[in-house]
Amino acid sequence: MSFPTVGFIGLGIMGRPMARHILQAGYPLIVHSRSRTPIDALVALGAREAHTPAELASQCEIVITCLPDDETVRRVWLTGENAALPAMSSNTIAIDMGTTSPCLVRELAEYARARTIAFLDAPVTGGQWGAESGALTIMVGGERDAYERALPVFQTMGKKVVYVGESGKGQLMKLANQIAVAVGMLAVSEALLFAEHAGLDLNLTVETLSSGAAGSWAMENLGKRITQGDLQPGFMVKLLQKDLQILLNEARSTATPLLGSALVHQLYCHLERSGEEKLGTQALIQVLRRLSGQK
Repeated sequence: MSFPTVGFIGLGIMGRPMARHILQAGYPLIVHSRSRTPIDALVALGAREAHTPAELASQCEIVITCLPDDETVRRVWLTGENAALPAMSSNTIAIDMGTTSPCLVRELAEYARARTIAFLDAPVTGGQWGAESGALTIMVGGERDAYERALPVFQTMGKKVVYVGESGKGQLMKLANQIAVAVGMLAVSEALLFAEHAGLDLNLTVETLSSGAAGSWAMENLGKRITQGDLQPGFMVKLLQKDLQILLNEARSTATPLLGSALVHQLYCHLERSGEEKLGTQALIQVLRRLSGQK
């Protein structure tokens, strides 16, 4: 069986393990990133390095990006000096797996379509742990045929791959996910703050609440990190804030009231102002502690 050559751009907390799973599944892999360390690690496993997005894209049948923000996505795919999309051949597939504004995804898909390139938006959820274990949930928007062609590659990275619909729908599904993530983190943080003030054992609280109606992925995983005093990121505050800003802009355009999401966005602003934007999202507990008078 002949596997298509896959290119992967953006080897951060999420991208590096995602790319590794593709490589370990037997796909020829070409990588590009700003950081040297993940490139060296993947090259040591058998990947090849490209020095620009265009160099990578010209050699690949499928090109994937996992990038932090709209500005970077636009530059890497379209407007940069060595952008990927203009270098891709016809009948190839471009895939954006970060969280990107739906309007930008549609713009990139239109550009790609005019050049007979399929563009898929395929954001993920599951955090660093899901990326490391290959157990992400992947939400895909774009042409159904391109989705079917790319599905085996998605399945190397995720345990659940869902076709959502036309271009931009994958990102809209991800934004719905981020509402539950953000407001759920507030619920976990408030529950543990209350337990802390009431003199309850936090480890026992997380164990107990995880097993009942209050149980959630956030309670079981991030609640446990809070009890250990571990505020290091599986997903950074600054990245969730970027997602929430995209979400609130979309909600404003459809007059959708998202009171909880707006509140969490404002609470995380406290961490950004104090220079703590690179902490994990569970650091929300710190904002609540400070509001309650704790240092």
